[in-house]
Amino acid sequence: MILAIDFGSTSFKAGLFDRKLRQVGGGSAPLRYRYASGGRVELDVAVVEAAVRRALPKELAGIDAIAITSQAQTFTVLDRQGRATRPFVSWQDGRAGKACERLKRKLPDFAEHSSFADLWPVLQVCQLHHAPARRGELVVKLPTYFVRLWIGEAVIDDNLAAMSGLYSLQLRDWWPAAAGPTLLPRVIPVGSVAGVTRPNKFGLPVGVPVVLAGNDQTAGAYAAQLEAKHAALLTLGTAQVVYACCRRMPRPKPGLIRGPYPGGLFYRMAADGYGANVANWAETVLAGCETHDKFFAQAVRSPAGCHGLSYDADQGAWLNLGMHHTSADMARAILECLTKRMAGMLAQIGVTRRQRLLVAGGGSQRQIWRKILSVAVGERLTRTEVNPLIGAARMGSEFGRQEKN
Repeated sequence: MILAIDFGSTSFKAGLFDRKLRQVGGGSAPLRYRYASGGRVELDVAVVEAAVRRALPKELAGIDAIAITSQAQTFTVLDRQGRATRPFVSWQDGRAGKACERLKRKLPDFAEHSSFADLWPVLQVCQLHHAPARRGELVVKLPTYFVRLWIGEAVIDDNLAAMSGLYSLQLRDWWPAAAGPTLLPRVIPVGSVAGVTRPNKFGLPVGVPVVLAGNDQTAGAYAAQLEAKHAALLTLGTAQVVYACCRRMPRPKPGLIRGPYPGGLFYRMAADGYGANVANWAETVLAGCETHDKFFAQAVRSPAGCHGLSYDADQGAWLNLGMHHTSADMARAILECLTKRMAGMLAQIGVTRRQRLLVAGGGSQRQIWRKILSVAVGERLTRTEVNPLIGAARMGSEFGRQEKN
C-alpha cells in the first residue's frame, strides 16, 4: 500500500493506493486561514497539524511508502528546538511587495537561477527578506515541516526548492546571493526518498520510506505519464496551465516556469490566472447562465466568432458589444478568449506539433470548450484525469518500494 498526501492550498488530501494504484481509502480536511491588515494571510501551526490528522486514513498498517506533493510557497521558521516561531505564511500573503522591488535590484540574474523568470512578492525569498529569520533558525516549507517530524531531518526536493527563489538551478544547491546565511533543509532530487519514518505523534508506521513528489502540477503530470507519452498537458481549471516535460533544462524566458522532473528529466510550464473562474463569474451576470450547465448550453448556441463579439480577460469586458448580441454570444466569447490565451501559452513554452496534447480539469468535461480549444491549437485533444495524489502514489510505488526492499 502507498500513502499519498497532497498539501493543497484549500485542503489537505490523503489517499491509500494498492499495487495497481487504485485508491482504496483516504480523507481530506479543509484549511482555515487567518487574514489581517496589510495583506497578511497565515495558517496557525496547530490548525495545520490538526488538518493532517483529519486527512490521514485511520488504518495505516501495511504501508510500503509515503509520498508527498504540495503547494509551493507556504512556509514557517523553526528555532533550535524545532518549535515554530511564526505561523505558516501562505503563498497568498501580500506583505512582501517592497522587499520584492529591492530584490529585483539585488538579484538581476534571478531568472538564470530560479524556476520563475521574474520575482513575485509571494515567493519565499521575498517573504524572508520582508521578515528575515533569526540566526540559528531553520526555514521550512509546509511539506518539509512534516518530513522533519516524521523522519527526524528537514529535507526538501529540488522541484519545490527551485520554486522558492532561494535555490539555484545552475548551482543545484541553495543560492548564496538569495539565501544568505539562512538555514535551509537538505535538498534531494524530486521523486527520491528523504528517509524513513521514526516514532511520531501522527500514528505513521515506523521504518516507512518517505518520497518527495514535488509540486502538485508535477505530481499531476506524473499521474498522466507525460514523460512516457511524449505529451503536453493542458489543464482547464480555475486557472489554465500548460505543462510538458523535457530532457534538458529550458532556458529562462518571460512567462515560463521550469524545474526538475522525476527520473532526471525537467519540466516547462506556463500558467494563466484566467480560466474557469471567468466562466464562474459570467454565470452571475449573464441571463440564462445561472449554472455551469446553462452557461455552456448558451455557448453552444453561438457560432464561431460570436457575431463579431470578443472578450478581454485583462480588462474584464466584452468588446464590440452591440444590441444584436445575446447571452449566448457573450458566453462563447469568454471561451474563445480563454482558448486563445491557452494557445498562446502553448507557443510560449515551445510545445511542438509532434507532442500529443492531453486535456484535463473541470473544463475538459465540456465538449464545447474542448471543441473550441481543439480548433484554436490545431490539434486533436485527448481527455485524461489528472490527480496529484495518483502521481505521488506512482512515485511512492516506483521509488519508495525500492528503498524498502
